[in-house]
Amino acid sequence: MDYDAIVVGSGFGGTVAATTLVGAGRRVLILERGTWWVSPEELGSPPALAPGRARLVDWLKQEGEPVQYWPRPDHKDGLLYLFAANRSKRNPDGLYKISSFDEATVVTASAVGGGSMIYSNVNLRAHPEALDAIGLRLGEEEYAAAVKWMEDVRGPLNRIVTKVPLPGRDVADLGADDYLYFDRSRVLKEAAADVSAKLGIELPWSPLDLSILEYDPDRGAESGAAREHTFCRRQGRCIFGCLPGARETLDRSLYDHALARPDAGATLLPLAEATRLRRVEGGYEVAFRDHRRGGEDRTVSAASVFLAAGTLGTTELLLRAREEGGLALSDRLGRGFSTNCDFGAFIVDTAKPVNSADGPINTCGVRAVVDGRHFTFEDTGIPSMVAPVIATSIRLLDTFVRRRLFRGKLRLTWLGQSLRDLKMLLPNLPDTYDPTDVRTEAETVANIFLFHVMGQDDASGRLTLRDGKLDLRWEKPVADQPTYVMARELCEEFAAAMGGRYVPMEEALPQLRRLTITHPLGGCGIGPTRDAGVVDEVGRVYDGDGATDTAVHDGLYVVDGSAMPGALGVNPTLTIAAQALKSVTAAVRPVST
Repeated sequence: MDYDAIVVGSGFGGTVAATTLVGAGRRVLILERGTWWVSPEELGSPPALAPGRARLVDWLKQEGEPVQYWPRPDHKDGLLYLFAANRSKRNPDGLYKISSFDEATVVTASAVGGGSMIYSNVNLRAHPEALDAIGLRLGEEEYAAAVKWMEDVRGPLNRIVTKVPLPGRDVADLGADDYLYFDRSRVLKEAAADVSAKLGIELPWSPLDLSILEYDPDRGAESGAAREHTFCRRQGRCIFGCLPGARETLDRSLYDHALARPDAGATLLPLAEATRLRRVEGGYEVAFRDHRRGGEDRTVSAASVFLAAGTLGTTELLLRAREEGGLALSDRLGRGFSTNCDFGAFIVDTAKPVNSADGPINTCGVRAVVDGRHFTFEDTGIPSMVAPVIATSIRLLDTFVRRRLFRGKLRLTWLGQSLRDLKMLLPNLPDTYDPTDVRTEAETVANIFLFHVMGQDDASGRLTLRDGKLDLRWEKPVADQPTYVMARELCEEFAAAMGGRYVPMEEALPQLRRLTITHPLGGCGIGPTRDAGVVDEVGRVYDGDGATDTAVHDGLYVVDGSAMPGALGVNPTLTIAAQALKSVTAAVRPVST
């Protein structure tokens, strides 16, 4: 065997697997389809390094690694850089992978560090009732281990919900100092109280635990800011790349805890696209396309393989392993796909300013239980570089047609009524007497609130291979599920409380035309037997031809979001990490005599 273990993917499950395996002394190969992505900015006063240790950016240059840089302009001109970062046939090394299906668009990342490179840094524990509903056995011990891993391998969790850092303060309740909250955070807090009183349901508001560095001198020697010499500048562009490097992304974790350790037997191959998996004597063989060598097909082998290519990637790899490699697997493979009820909605023309371009992407959230279903409603920032386009799209649609009569009236009223809605996109002579003469990107979304909603859908999607390509379908329209209906109704209540108008994302931005899913789950779900799941409680892949219905393929694990047997109703990162730790810990545990 070439290695003790191969890890396919470098997102949360992959990084948990790789760092844990390296810590256990295993020789590990990590295959990652994407490149490295780093900030083009340099710190003015970088921290000192340990003897013999190189900075990540310097190490990347020394090793000749493929490196790309975050979109630089933090204004509308940055859209060109953002488009250049999309993965496509013309740009196969892009960061953002957009997978379009009939009813949904799934957004994932293709980079060293996986989803951590484009996500909103939130760490939330799923409610025990939500876990029980899908049969996921994770408790206090597993979540505590996940939090410890996050803080030990990434950095301290912080609650960044105020316009300036408040070291040592409990930001959950600032009392008379609530003017220090981001405006959108305060507006959501007030609206939650109003809706709770109106509907008679509990809607607790809370700042979110974020994997973002904050100015934290109160931590003393444990200060993350003092260690890294940076902290959150409240630029509102987490999903487009943090220029000051304040996000605790997994590329840095892999470097610090695996690749930079001279005694570690870890190798990471970027631009390595896993294409096939099959059993061989003594373990498994993984075929991959080496894009650094012009797409050359190569193979590697190991006693164990940990699949962490994401919900779509891992499910596709196993589907191909069954169809092309003859690997016997559960009939449940591909079933149980969950959208996690990802749902976006705008509240337009809020009574109070929300200034959605300020702060991290997510700062706070409201938890709700409606008819036994758990929901999370989070504020969502609108980065300055896309703010004018989003504001213009919403206001054109809302002004002309109230989202119903757009086509007929557009030609007649384009210049007469709505030229002002295009101001950020056209030349303009400033009017210093007009307080609405908006000239900055941030001002265009000063009164536009964006919700990100998560909930418990019925996980009825199915992933299959159709004409050689991955396909996702539902028997009934996914957007008509009761969970989505409830989410819309609650968003409408929040809109009324904020004094604005409710506009669903798919109507505000009709070019999307379908649900946009950022937290895809399932396809290789955990179950007690192969008739109920694809993997067992610790992620071992069931053997479809095994002598019993609990027989597994020794050494083959699934450690990413595809192993989730259903919706979580929260940002899934912490749960994925908890389950991955549970799996890899079991894998490296010595066999009992």
